[in-house]
Amino acid sequence: MFTMKPIEEYDVIELLNNSRFDGELQGYILSDGADLFGYILFKVEDDVIILLDSKTPDTRYLDGIIRASVAYSENQGAKYFSFNLEHEPFEKYKQVFFGEYPNKIETSVILSGCKHE
Repeated sequence: MFTMKPIEEYDVIELLNNSRFDGELQGYILSDGADLFGYILFKVEDDVIILLDSKTPDTRYLDGIIRASVAYSENQGAKYFSFNLEHEPFEKYKQVFFGEYPNKIETSVILSGCKHE
């Protein structure tokens, strides 16, 4: 069974970042026991979480780890999220789910549940 959790060891973030992004980064990992099989890197600037990079086996995991990261950051005070659109998985994800939105989206848009009538 896989788990998704915040990265608590900054050396893991530095290893995944590989000096590509500046600032204080945060992340989530996907793991199955001790086996890491996915991650996401992001940073929070003011009240915006900026999703920077990811690696997941498929889009089902990408959606989950994006939502987890946005929820985690919202608990830290973020009110908006945006994507690094140079990262192809994020560019495609935004196009499919948020095509009409600018690249600064209120967290409530992704975290609100479906409406049932």
